[in-house]
Amino acid sequence: MSLLAAALSVALQAAPERETRVAIADLLGQTPSQVATALGAAPDPVAADAFRIAEAERSIEIYPAMRFWRVAPAGDSCVTGFPEVPDPDNVEGRPRTRLARRNRGYLVFENGRLAAIHPEPLRSGGTGPATREGVEAFGRARSLESPWLAAPGGLPVPDGPGVLDRLPPIPDDLSVASICGPLPNGPPVRSGDIGTDIIWAMIGLPFLVAVPFQRSEAARADREGGALLASVEPGSVLPQGVDAFAAGTRGVRVYRDPADPGFAVVAVKLGPGHSNGSDIGLLGVRDGRVVWETERFPAQVLGLRGLMCRDGEGRAGRVRPGCSTTGYLEP
Repeated sequence: MSLLAAALSVALQAAPERETRVAIADLLGQTPSQVATALGAAPDPVAADAFRIAEAERSIEIYPAMRFWRVAPAGDSCVTGFPEVPDPDNVEGRPRTRLARRNRGYLVFENGRLAAIHPEPLRSGGTGPATREGVEAFGRARSLESPWLAAPGGLPVPDGPGVLDRLPPIPDDLSVASICGPLPNGPPVRSGDIGTDIIWAMIGLPFLVAVPFQRSEAARADREGGALLASVEPGSVLPQGVDAFAAGTRGVRVYRDPADPGFAVVAVKLGPGHSNGSDIGLLGVRDGRVVWETERFPAQVLGLRGLMCRDGEGRAGRVRPGCSTTGYLEP
């Protein structure tokens, strides 16, 4: 180890880490904005950050836990998670590493107030070397155990509020913890081989010709798809039915399950958000009424987009029109 590397290692070990912890009991009954403030997350969550359900007088918003991760001060990094989640493999490590393995879950708000937080459980055997077979097996298990599916291979959330009964159990004395500490300083990461960098740059040049078209298509999808999603909300009735609602807008597909013809999922293509790929919006429609809606961030993070392309055994592929061979839905 070089002298510089050794000094950096000592500095990182000596760097102070600060932990904050908030009991779930202290958050119950608060609004999304109040919960974000209490946890040090980005302020003012909006409805578009959540999976939204409406039934009679009941309004439900399910946020991915990621939306409420603590924001790190300048020069720091933070990890947020649920320290009470049990680990079947009893993996040891630094507190930051252990907490990072427990960072996924769901925050459920009913009629604008926090009703429950459901952390995702840790699965046994997920700590070995990453292999293609292991990754595929993990993906299959994750989809088959997903609370968003009432039956393997079916369309997500055909039963609206019924999804709440499938969310993971809540550990006793649950809390939300964050550990923050300084980031190491260093130069930008490169390949280390200028010839390799040039080759990759040349490989990318032919694709630049398509950039103007891609930007135009993205703008159109955002404009038309965004307007279609904005025209309804959970609880809205589609007077002429779901097919008429979707007709006439490019990048929109209607999916049905032969075993449940009264339910449909409408997938709407949107422009890119924080990545280069297209975003997506999803609507669950039962007998002409919008039961649930989600778009962009939650559709991706909660896994709903991927579940549209999983079969009854949890395999990803061209399960429905618009699905790629790797299970990526593009309406």
